[in-house]
Amino acid sequence: MNGRLIGALAAMITLLAAGLSTGTRAYYLLFDLLLAMILLGLVSAVWTLWTVRIDMKGVRSRVTRGDTLMTVFTVRHTSLLPVASVRVQVRVPSSFAPTQEISVHTPPFVERSFRHVIQCPHRGVYDAGVAKISARDMFGLFTISRNPGMKQIHMEVLPRVQTAQEMPLKSIDMGPECMARASEDAASPSDVRAWQDGDSLKKVHWKLSMRRREVMVRTYEESARPDTLIIPDLSEITALKDQQLSAEDCICESCLAVAKAQLDAGYPVRMPLTSASPGEVSGRYASELPAFADALLRVQFDSPYGYEQVLAQMMSRMQRTGGAVLATTNLTMRTADLALRMQRSGVQVRLIWVSDDPRSESMELLERLKMGNVQVERADPWKAESRRRGEDPDDECDF
Repeated sequence: MNGRLIGALAAMITLLAAGLSTGTRAYYLLFDLLLAMILLGLVSAVWTLWTVRIDMKGVRSRVTRGDTLMTVFTVRHTSLLPVASVRVQVRVPSSFAPTQEISVHTPPFVERSFRHVIQCPHRGVYDAGVAKISARDMFGLFTISRNPGMKQIHMEVLPRVQTAQEMPLKSIDMGPECMARASEDAASPSDVRAWQDGDSLKKVHWKLSMRRREVMVRTYEESARPDTLIIPDLSEITALKDQQLSAEDCICESCLAVAKAQLDAGYPVRMPLTSASPGEVSGRYASELPAFADALLRVQFDSPYGYEQVLAQMMSRMQRTGGAVLATTNLTMRTADLALRMQRSGVQVRLIWVSDDPRSESMELLERLKMGNVQVERADPWKAESRRRGEDPDDECDF
């Protein structure tokens, strides 16, 4: 019940009281006029809402963050009474403003199509579609709504695949253990062959060489290439809602970019996800990148552990790790110490700091990490992207 309807009802009560007390017919005529307006408005809104039919096309179930979807609404109703507008409330893939309202105007028995652009600003899983239909009468007295009964589309917004620099992992970066650093596994001889120029004397099979009267050398199974361990900080980010979602997007896309670069280079990648529902995704080939994108699409930033605690737990996994990538919004002294400790253990470390913090304390930590041979990258999640053509400015992390 809006203000106009309340005012009309109050005026009707006043006119009826005046008519009964004075017996003047003019008051009754004005009362009847207001009553007719209310009944006409109510019937027109109900008739339109009962007969309106809406069809929505153009929504895909899987898109990439930053994409825009051109949707088409087809609206038709059979109400002969005039209405001010038919309003369509659309559920869109956004945690900041999950619904949008569109006002359409169409005469009875005429099917009209309307275009609407849906933005996909943040990664995640959402429901998209027509959530509610409202009809408003021409006098503005009634706005009646109903659920259209349309099935919502389960929509997934994937993190954007960006380009990151590959982190080369040489034999000396394969971990603290000598066996892990060797390019061949000396404990697993697989075959023998004749001597070739450049072979090491340590590989010569002396007994077999004396028996065959030619120099024979052992061949060994090649050890697995060193892993790249990507550790995103999944603790809750304290910020305004839009800034929080932008920072989460940037962490996910930074990790996905590094995973792509390492998989393309042939390095196995492991990514532990230490959220409230922990898990891990791993892959060895570039074709397995969609598994990383799907995991980062669904992960929640609700880790019950602090990032320093997570890094301390990961130290035990560094024996077969050639490189470690740390992505966080919270750069602390403890985080920097753990990164340097990983670097000193023989692991190549890259730290991605997602922030626009200009404080001197943070800059000093970054310089300290660089002096310790840690690769440092800073990503600003709130920098407007100007490199994407034909799209509105959106949040993108800058590598």
